[in-house]
Amino acid sequence: MKDYEFTFNATTGAGGETVTCKMSYERDEHGTFFENIEDVTYEGISIMGLLIDEQYSELEMVGIMKLATHLKEESDRAQEP
Repeated sequence: MKDYEFTFNATTGAGGETVTCKMSYERDEHGTFFENIEDVTYEGISIMGLLIDEQYSELEMVGIMKLATHLKEESDRAQEP
């Protein structure tokens, strides 16, 4: 298996601040698995150690949904004539 990387923006915290997340995942013919957020940055500074479990879980769910959308759009573009 090959590890892949996906970067996305999401909001978190009481102020709804925009953060950049880097997610790694594996992929085979059945889809993606082992999705895991490797790093979360705010204005270029890693804030992984500052996130509470709920924030991390929310960001992971957002990332999985955005990854699925990204891969579907990528597949659709590949099938265009």
